[in-house]
Amino acid sequence: MTTAVSPFGLRVYLLLRPRLQAARNRYDRASGASRWQRLFLIGLAVAFGTGVFVFFYRVLVHFLSIPEFGPVLTYKLLAMILLTFLSVLLFSNIIVALSTFFLSAELERLVAAPVPLRVLFHARFLETLVESSWMVLLFAFPALVAYGLAHEAQMSFYLWAPFVLVPFAVVPAALGVVVTAVLVNVFPARQARDLLVLAAIVAGAILYMLLRFLEPERLVRPEHFADFAQFLLAMRTPTTVWLPSTWVAEVVHGLALGETATLPLWLGLLVVGAVISWWGACRVTTLLFEHGYSKSQEGRKARLTQQQAAKWALGVVTLPLPRILRLWVQKDARTFFRDASQWSQLILLLALVVVYVYNFRVLPLGSMPLVTFYFRNVVSFLNLLLAGFVVASVAQRFVFPAISLEGRALWIAQVAPISLRKLWWSKFWVALVPLLVLGEVLIVLTNHYLRVLPFMRWLAPLTMAGLTVAIVAISLAAGTRYPRFEADQASKIATSAGALISMILCMSVVGSVVVLQAWPTYVLFFSYLQNTPLDRATVFGVATSLAASAVVVTVAIGEAIRRGLRAMDEFGTKPVPIVRSRSRSGRAEPAAWEPGIERGSG
Repeated sequence: MTTAVSPFGLRVYLLLRPRLQAARNRYDRASGASRWQRLFLIGLAVAFGTGVFVFFYRVLVHFLSIPEFGPVLTYKLLAMILLTFLSVLLFSNIIVALSTFFLSAELERLVAAPVPLRVLFHARFLETLVESSWMVLLFAFPALVAYGLAHEAQMSFYLWAPFVLVPFAVVPAALGVVVTAVLVNVFPARQARDLLVLAAIVAGAILYMLLRFLEPERLVRPEHFADFAQFLLAMRTPTTVWLPSTWVAEVVHGLALGETATLPLWLGLLVVGAVISWWGACRVTTLLFEHGYSKSQEGRKARLTQQQAAKWALGVVTLPLPRILRLWVQKDARTFFRDASQWSQLILLLALVVVYVYNFRVLPLGSMPLVTFYFRNVVSFLNLLLAGFVVASVAQRFVFPAISLEGRALWIAQVAPISLRKLWWSKFWVALVPLLVLGEVLIVLTNHYLRVLPFMRWLAPLTMAGLTVAIVAISLAAGTRYPRFEADQASKIATSAGALISMILCMSVVGSVVVLQAWPTYVLFFSYLQNTPLDRATVFGVATSLAASAVVVTVAIGEAIRRGLRAMDEFGTKPVPIVRSRSRSGRAEPAAWEPGIERGSG
């Protein structure tokens, strides 16, 4: 690489070219089944995007039907969605940057090569940006289209609104890279547990503050304002003008309504903020990279799993299980707690649960004229959809990569005198118990604070339990069907195309159940409110709808388990050689064969 004469952009492209070429090779060498699966993936993405569009469009149209309140509510909804995207992108970039900048396997050769650090930064930054942002931006696009159609925006809205998402994604990417570079330099890599624990706590604190900056109380506390006009003005005024999500919300809302007076200001802040953050991240990372990379090569000790108390507790918990299943569960537990990048995220998950429940707890349900008995029960029902989304998201991060993280150890399991199905079931039970607790905590506590009707107190937890089992089964089956054994980090597996399929399937089941239970919940609510008994025809319809939702969950669980076990059986019958490394001449060197690895088509 002649860096002295090559243009800067060409040097960055040369570092990205192996990734691009690998993607092209996977496409060119894909079998017929893989191509059909790719088309199926595209179809699922289009269908799910259509569902997101329809949902947001109907909500926005309903808000706009409210006199005087409509544009204010749609703006607040847009700001809330963008702030959620910003927090997700920030945490995702911190995790991905740790892999791409300091822990990636190919860094050993790149650091030794005559590549300027500035060129290496830009290549790695673009890789981090794409890997951590593509899924969020993909789901944001249909929401923007729905926003424009609901406000009857002009054609310029559809031309410009999607482009503002690019600088919007750059800012959290730059902040994530800077935070990662600083943390790697402060803490030795052999103490990566402390590093990632701190990163998770910081991310949780940032997320908490961002959520509270929205000040959702303003939507339901008009009595704190002198008059109605002042109430609307305070709701419409951005409360956190220094956040990129506010800049994007102002640009998108202005384009939708045709209010272009302040657009140059907000658009300028967005572009300048993205440029400055990228430049600042380049300067900070290039200064700290060498020292941080040196520390990242240090090993770490598995202190927690070697404690006698931990061994005793693990043995007691798994004692009721059959011997083979018990050994698998113990192995998975030890592996999980030895990897700080895995278990440290539990702290962030705990922070998310606390914030989630706290926002329901602080709602002044007894003093606000706008919050009614009807509102509490509607929110409780919609909370089922939100809790399902949270559980599905966590499943994609922890359950979907479970089989892929076995790596070469799967070869040992394949030649051992045990069934690979027991490995699959051990993954299933290890994932089901904590996710079941998570889902029930979200539902039970929020319903307690909302003071919902008695039938919602038992219907919601039962539905959430069934959905959690379905989500775990679907995520594990998809991870078995679309493994990525070559990935060296769980974060890369969780952002793969297979994870997108899994997320779409999980949310499709959750959405179907919510739709099927909407009418029965509505009927039971008004029957209780009006103190009128249901006739036989209505009772039959309610029972049929609830039974249909149970059938959907049961079929999803059964089909996912069947396909997951069948995929595990195929690992033992289709040994496929994989490419693990490359020689100095650039030729691929096949490693020892492993069962089913690189069997992306399933």
